[in-house]
Amino acid sequence: MKSFLIIYALALLLSCSNDSTPSKKLQKATNQATRPDFKVDYNKMFRPNYPNTEYLQPGIYKSEAYFRDEDELEQDFLNDSWLGIFKTKQNWFLLPVKPQIETVFDGIIDDAEADTANWSGKIMHSAKNCRYVLRKGRLQPKQLKVLYADRTSPTFHDEKSVLLPGDTLKYEVNGLHYWIIAKGQKLPKQEGLDDQRFGQYALYLETDDPKQEQKVQLLRSVDPSYEYGPNRLECLFVGLIDADAIPDLIISSNFDGRILYLSGEAKEQRIVEPVFYEPMTGGC
Repeated sequence: MKSFLIIYALALLLSCSNDSTPSKKLQKATNQATRPDFKVDYNKMFRPNYPNTEYLQPGIYKSEAYFRDEDELEQDFLNDSWLGIFKTKQNWFLLPVKPQIETVFDGIIDDAEADTANWSGKIMHSAKNCRYVLRKGRLQPKQLKVLYADRTSPTFHDEKSVLLPGDTLKYEVNGLHYWIIAKGQKLPKQEGLDDQRFGQYALYLETDDPKQEQKVQLLRSVDPSYEYGPNRLECLFVGLIDADAIPDLIISSNFDGRILYLSGEAKEQRIVEPVFYEPMTGGC
């Protein structure tokens, strides 16, 4: 009986020792994997963009926008009040604009180009020199102070306003400084792809204004790869659109379209808040 108990005790001791060893190894591996410099966190790359456009109101478009009947935008354009951001040779203005709707042939949906009564394509036209069309909301017509716009200096990548990780756009208003900063991590290049992809790729807005939150995330890339190439984030416009002296922004990605950020709508001490977004329509 004593022999049996001694053998049983030794077996139990060996069993406990074997169970504890993998536990230590597993813990060590987990700690290495969570180190920020160990590898890219691929889970973060596929989290939804901020802001979640599901909670925003559609209300920003280019000067001309394509849509279809099922997008149900025609009545919005015809019945709501709209303002356009206009560029003249010397100045910028925020002025009332009345969108015009034209029915056009949709080569994917419509059966016959001659059957004009059943065309489902729509184009919203604004006016000459109009760059963007905004839902009026609480905005008022005025001359705009513009600090940056796409197709002006400085340009970044591909002569556009695309900001890649490491890029910074700086501007100043009334002695206060603002920086739009792109951050992210380069991903290993995939065979057959020439363009560089980035993980944890996002745009941030920072300021030295002591009355504001110092750093706000504007937009994060959903996916480093996109059907038509790598996802890219762009700052299209910086200017004083609403009534205060804090710059407002139009930010875009080739995945999500345009988003209007207004300082006057900012919650708590955030610098700006997303207000209007450009809905994905039936256009290709």
